[in-house]
Amino acid sequence: MIMSRMKEDALLSVSGSGNKVYWMVSKEDGSSNFEMREIHMPAGGKSSKGTHAHEHVVYVLQGKGRVVGLDKEQILLPGTSVFVPGNVEHQWINESDTEEFVFLCVIPSGAEDFLKK
Repeated sequence: MIMSRMKEDALLSVSGSGNKVYWMVSKEDGSSNFEMREIHMPAGGKSSKGTHAHEHVVYVLQGKGRVVGLDKEQILLPGTSVFVPGNVEHQWINESDTEEFVFLCVIPSGAEDFLKK
């Protein structure tokens, strides 16, 4: 069993947009099925819009965000979960100009290793 707490040494990547990705559980911990990250999106921040083959699940911890897809948009508040199937276009947006938008994201193990570099 491996336990971890949110800490700066879990920060393995910061995107060009300023989004911080903390890898809480990863294949490097021995997880062969899934990985969990905590993502901190700065005020006014967003992810790139796009698709990828793997599915993922998001759970909102803090702030107010929005997920944009091909055919709909949805406001996200703490306690909201979102399932995004593989190959579905989507984008995460922080709706606040003053607060971080923080969420957990669970993906298949190894699906986004390129972000760890």
